[in-house]
Amino acid sequence: MKQQRMWLKRLLWDEWPHRLSVLLSGLILLQFVYWFAKEDGFWLPETVAIVKLTLLAVFAFEHLTRLHWIVRGILQLVSIVVINVLVLEQFEVIAPMKASSFVGSKLFLNLYELTPYLWFGMGAWVVYVTLIWWVEVKWRVYILLVVSVLALCIRDSFSSIYLWPQVAAIVGCGLLLLILNHFAQLRRKDPTAWRHLAEYPASIAMTVASLIGVTVLAGSLMPEVGPMLTDPYTAWRASRGEPMAFTTGKGVTVPPSEAMDSSSGYSRSDANLGGGFRFDYTPVMRVETDHRAYWRGETRSHYTGKGWEESDSERRGPWNAVRPEAPLPADARLTGSKAKTVEVKQTVTLMSEQQYPVLFGAYSIQKVMGLNGAKNGFDPLQWSAPQSEIRYSERQPYPQTYTIVSQMPVVNEEALRKLPLVPPKQDMAEFVQLPSSVPERVRKLAADLTKDAASPYDKAKKLEQYLQTSFPYTNKPDISRGQSRDFVDRFLFEIKEGYCDYYSTAMVVLSRSIGLPARWVKGYASGTPDFQQTELQGFAPHELLMDPDGGGVYTVRNSDAHSWVEVYFDGYGWIPFEPTAGFAMPRAVLLEETSASPVEPQPAPKPETMPAEPAVETHHVTAWSIAAAVIVVAAFLAWKLQVVELLKERARRRRASLLKQKVIVECERLLRIFRRNGYVREEHETLREAVRRWSRQSRWMSEELEAVLHVFEKAKYGKAEITEEDWKKTNQIVERLRSQM
Repeated sequence: MKQQRMWLKRLLWDEWPHRLSVLLSGLILLQFVYWFAKEDGFWLPETVAIVKLTLLAVFAFEHLTRLHWIVRGILQLVSIVVINVLVLEQFEVIAPMKASSFVGSKLFLNLYELTPYLWFGMGAWVVYVTLIWWVEVKWRVYILLVVSVLALCIRDSFSSIYLWPQVAAIVGCGLLLLILNHFAQLRRKDPTAWRHLAEYPASIAMTVASLIGVTVLAGSLMPEVGPMLTDPYTAWRASRGEPMAFTTGKGVTVPPSEAMDSSSGYSRSDANLGGGFRFDYTPVMRVETDHRAYWRGETRSHYTGKGWEESDSERRGPWNAVRPEAPLPADARLTGSKAKTVEVKQTVTLMSEQQYPVLFGAYSIQKVMGLNGAKNGFDPLQWSAPQSEIRYSERQPYPQTYTIVSQMPVVNEEALRKLPLVPPKQDMAEFVQLPSSVPERVRKLAADLTKDAASPYDKAKKLEQYLQTSFPYTNKPDISRGQSRDFVDRFLFEIKEGYCDYYSTAMVVLSRSIGLPARWVKGYASGTPDFQQTELQGFAPHELLMDPDGGGVYTVRNSDAHSWVEVYFDGYGWIPFEPTAGFAMPRAVLLEETSASPVEPQPAPKPETMPAEPAVETHHVTAWSIAAAVIVVAAFLAWKLQVVELLKERARRRRASLLKQKVIVECERLLRIFRRNGYVREEHETLREAVRRWSRQSRWMSEELEAVLHVFEKAKYGKAEITEEDWKKTNQIVERLRSQM
């Protein structure tokens, strides 16, 4: 009995460092097998099974250390052949084989039947044995760790395959292999201590296990913290505006819109509002337009307490066919509207393959000029006059480019403020609808905010201003503070922060609470004006000093997805409002026409009677006299009208205007430098807010940032002139910050 125990002890514990090394090497190789199994179409299931069983067989025979290595090798080779036969028979790749068929002349023929699977098994065997030898030296373990982790991390980042468990396993096995190498060094330097350790490995094993256990326990009890740094590949993709796929811990790949918080973009369903999102800077479209605008998509009028749904009238229509360049029918409720409009032409070019249910354009679209550069193919289009929407059939490929003409309403605040307070008309009933879930405190808040307003327009402006100034904008509101069943009530009284969907929905509900017909609108904000061509071709005053609402080419991204409000005013129709903090609604303005007073025609001078034969000297005297008189009169007028001073003033203004442009472009360059160095200006931030945040992060540059901000605001918004010294100072600061970052 004692001899049996001693034999079992020798079997299990003799040369335990080698046994543990064999186990760890096998586990490392197993992680690569898991990786290859996850690759789509890379390894067949039977190949994966053969390689796994081969690793298990090699591991088992390597524990028979008393066998000669040649004998072990023969046994391992035979086991690999057996594994191939059994697995391939089970997967019905080959017909059943008998053991006798591998003896005699049919041996090589039967082995050929097992190819190419046999080569995978034998390859795994060779790699396993080689790895056991490789990890006997410490520096080779380091190389194995670095190469393996790099390969797995790169593949994880550049694909949708989730490999972090494999990375963790390889790192753990590598660290244990380094510990074994330390023991091997102890064996060479102090054989006596090593013999004691070899006789009683449990003494050190318990210590190591305890340390590992305490470390794992501490890690599991630590609170979860988001990543402090973005991995290089993700940062690179984000800088290019390319979408990222997200993978769950179970290896299931999901699109960005469904992973954790959704990414920003144009949503198809607004039935359940709330939560947060990540900014997705993927380009959606480029809009070449005569006037900056919000690119309107769809409207919703039925509020459920959770979100927005189509009302019965919105689902039913009426719908009208769209004809090339033909005016679209107007909403019957807007007949006789007093609102003036500005015509805006837009050419929209899609930059993604995404399908949308509508054509986007400034409110309100008047006609469609062309699809994909042609005057045909309009069959998928349907026009809804009450909603001012052009629906597009999603059964057809979405057009890559289209041109539309809109009539933007001019907001005449003076006229709107004169409108009386009257109950909404019957055909506006759906736009004052509210569910029973809206608490009384929401209605009371709306009444309190607007009690001093004298007109419907003033009431709407009060609500807009309250929402813009009372709640901070954030793309990740703390929804854990919300308890109310109603979405707006949660926002106004519990969460008290949010993004556009929170603000816009709240304004619609508050407006309806006091009897103002309102509807919810979603689409895209204006986007970013394209300065690239301007920068390449040099300074152009009419391009760089743009009117904030001027025309140009705008790049619209998923991060520009937005929602806002339209309020109905009798006699003027739907007027847009922007309640979201940090956003500015584009406004259409009529150009004032200055008519010069007509110039009365002067009577022609009567011809004087001249001598029949004038003297030559008299003619010359007369000519010089006229020339002198003209010069004197011109000089007098120039002095009287201060022509020289006017020319100097004009040149000075032109020079100052050019300096303003240089300052603005220099600040744009500074923003690009900051973005490359991790100082990113968020979508909702003004430049002043971003500078304050950067100054708190890096106090060493706060003074210089404030100086640049002062000159920028002076150039962008101020009426004072920019001097040469201002521009040189800005240029020097930008260069200094660039060299120091």
